[in-house]
Parts: sequence; structure tokens; C-alpha cells
Amino acid sequence: MLTVNDILLIKGPDVMVATSTTTVLEAAEQMAESGVGSVVIEDSSGADGIFTERDLLQRVVVAGRDPVATPLSEVMTSPVATCSTSTTVRDAQAIMFEQHIRHLVVEEDGGLVGLIGVRDVLAALLREDEDKIKELENYKEHSPVV
Repeated sequence: MLTVNDILLIKGPDVMVATSTTTVLEAAEQMAESGVGSVVIEDSSGADGIFTERDLLQRVVVAGRDPVATPLSEVMTSPVATCSTSTTVRDAQAIMFEQHIRHLVVEEDGGLVGLIGVRDVLAALLREDEDKIKELENYKEHSPVV
């Protein structure tokens, strides 16, 4: 069974990180430059929150906030949903589904080690299903005909 660690081995542990005092504009510029949809807000104890494109739209643009003057602490999602590297991909999918979220912070021993998104989870599940299909096809080809 695939785990979150398997996803991180493929995509890498890179996570865009900011502080709670980073402005929305600074975070949005970093996200756009890096081509990512979220930034994790980290404090001394680990992930304190997450700021996503959805937060930008709903909590800044629609709310009429000034992105230059608004710190992430005012518009981030907190507490943040987390999992560990040993969490199964199916369990990660269940967390995302139940909490209606698209990003899951990966922590180990209280420290940030990665971030996975719904696309990462779906890709891993697809690979797992493809592997099962290949196993079944191989079994079918090599089993005696009765």
C-alpha cells in the first residue's frame, strides 16, 4: 500500500514557506513565480497555517482586503490539516475529502517535511491501480487454462 512518503519521493519535499507577517501580495508573487497554489505558514513549532489560491480569492479579493497591507496571519487557514509520511495515500485522500481541502501538510516529529495536493494523491492512486492491473494481466497470462 502506498504511503505519503512514496508521493514525496516522487515529487520531492519542496514546500513554499512564509511567516505570518508576510503580506498577501508577497506570498501571491512568490506563488505565481514558483507556479504553486499554496504557501505554508510556519512558526517555531511547525506549520501554523496554509494560504491557498482559494484563500486569496475568498478572503482577500472578494472581501475587499488590501493585499499590500494584509498579513497572512489574517487570511490563512488555521489550524492546518496534517498527516505523516507513514499515512497511507488512501487515508490522505479520506482526510482531504472529509475536510473539503486540496492540500495536506506533511509533518514528522513536529517538523514540516512536505506538502501534498489532491493531484499528487490522485496520481499515486492511479499508479497503484495500474500496478494492480498489470499484476492481474500477468497472472492471467501465466496461469494454467482450466
